This record gives sequence, structure tokens and C-alpha cells, in this order.
Amino acid sequence: MTRFLISLLVASVLTGCTPASDSRTANDSVSDRVQDARARNDGPAIWVAKDYDSTLYIFGTVHLLPDDLDWQRDDMRQAFDEAGTIFFEVDTGPKGQIDATVLTTSLGLRNDGLRLSDRLDNYQLNLMEAAANNGNLTIAALDGMKPWLAAEYLTFAAAQNAGLSADLSADEALKSRAARSGKNVIYLETLEDQIRASSDLPEYIQIDILTETMEQFNRLGTDATEIADQWSVGGTSYLTEKLIRPMQARAPEVFNRLLRDRNRAWVSPLSRFMDDSGTGFVAVGTAHLLGDNSLLHELREQGYSVQRYHAFKGERVIDTVDATIERTR
Repeated sequence: MTRFLISLLVASVLTGCTPASDSRTANDSVSDRVQDARARNDGPAIWVAKDYDSTLYIFGTVHLLPDDLDWQRDDMRQAFDEAGTIFFEVDTGPKGQIDATVLTTSLGLRNDGLRLSDRLDNYQLNLMEAAANNGNLTIAALDGMKPWLAAEYLTFAAAQNAGLSADLSADEALKSRAARSGKNVIYLETLEDQIRASSDLPEYIQIDILTETMEQFNRLGTDATEIADQWSVGGTSYLTEKLIRPMQARAPEVFNRLLRDRNRAWVSPLSRFMDDSGTGFVAVGTAHLLGDNSLLHELREQGYSVQRYHAFKGERVIDTVDATIERTR
């Protein structure tokens, strides 16, 4: 459950909900674009970074998806097949799952004799009771957690209620493909790095995130589904405006910990790959590829050419633009 830091969903909580009328319009537009994309090669956004002898395809993923979402396109498969080395965020195999359980226990469960409820007021306690009930969780289970972990459990429960799963995520599909193809796999960070990005946040920020998670619990599944739909048709402008920019403005410390700082750390292993020659493929959460301080921006700062990639050359559903132009929208 805690294999992934669900940054997109945390961002969704921090930025609030789309009004019902806007949501219906967005859903209609997404439905139309999904149908258009299915008739063509492309779907989720891909970028390509290059220097004189190296190519790095960069694919944004979503960690929670409905099991009936058709997102794999020929342009992604072609880029993946060309690459000899595949980069992922973290190892989520059997050993990784064991490590995640150990780390979650040590970093997410209280061992100081206090309970989560000791840190909440009456309003927050009532929210926790309602969210736990709607998420089929027990108060006792949540009460033994630190706020960051309780927020992730509730987010995961809301996603499950909406029919989304991490088991069939884009990350897991591509890891399976890499193993079957015998690719060289490199992980950009450790599970401890990823979990600590959330667990080391100051407690007052963790409680703010938990409170907004509980307040928006009944909308989280809908919001997560909308995120998956927009991602599946390459809706980078929508995701940037609705998630990344408000998160950066309203919760800069969370933005820096979850996105900016990790992007800066990931540039080093990617630059080492680019210093050699060859073709690689990067699969990381799509939030890392949007807005200012994105991984794309960091790669450009290293002097690499970075552009949106489309194998399909016909009439476009999504414009191909240079990353510097997209960043300033």
C-alpha cells in the first residue's frame, strides 16, 4: 500500500475540488479525446532528451489506475523497445515490498505512547470517523499512525473505492515489460528516500494534509479518476494548471520535498547515462514532468535538448512543443 508516494493525489487534496459543472465539461472533453487518441498511436505524454550521441525517452506515469484504462500506445512501446536501460523511481519487487513494510512500520506507526487522535480537535476527530467508515477502515488502525501515513491510507482507500489500483499501474506494467525484455534497470532513489519525503515533513504540515484528505475523502476517487483520464490523453496543460501550480503556490514546502528536491537528485544518474552513448527510457510519476522545477527543466539546465515526443506524424491531438515553451504557459 505504501510502495508509492501518491504525489498527484496529495496535490489534488491541497488544491481542492473542481466544481461539478466544470468537472462534467472536463469529463466530456476527456472522453472525446480518449476516443481520438485510441484511433492513433499516442496517449500519455512522452518527452525525449538528447545530446550528440545519447537519447533518453521520458514517460510520465500515474501510480493508481482503473483496470480497464487502455493507455499503452505504439509510440511508447517503440521508445521502450529502443532503450537498453530503463530508469524507475524505486524497486517495488518482492524485496522492495519487504523493505517498504519495515520502513512504514518504523517511520509511520507511533511508538511514543501517543495516538493520532491526541493531535486532533473535535472537528478533525469527527472527520476521521466519517472517512474511516466510508473507507472501510477502523479508527483503531488510523489512530496508531502518524498523520502522513493516515493520509496515505485514506487516499488509497478512496482510490480503491473508485476502482483504481496500484497493482495494474503504469509503473508496474513497465517494470514487468522491462523484466521480460531483459532490460538493464536502474532505480533513481531508495524506498527510504521516497517515504522520508513525506514522513519527514513537519507534523503541522502532515496534519494539514490529513485534514484536507479527510474533508475531501468522498471526492478523492473521482479526482483520481479524472487525473488518470487526463494523463491517458496527454493532458499536461490541464494537470499543470489544476495540480502543480496551485500546489507550488499554496504548499511550497510540500512541493519542494515531493517534487523539486527529488527532481534535482535524479538529474545526476540521468546525466551520467547521457555522458555515455546509447538510448534509455525513464518512467517516473507525471507530476515530476510538469511545471517549473520539473525534471525536464533540470535536464535542460544541464544543456540537453528536451522536446515533447510523438511517433505519430499525422494530425495532432496534442501539440509538440519545446519543453521551455510549455514550462512558461
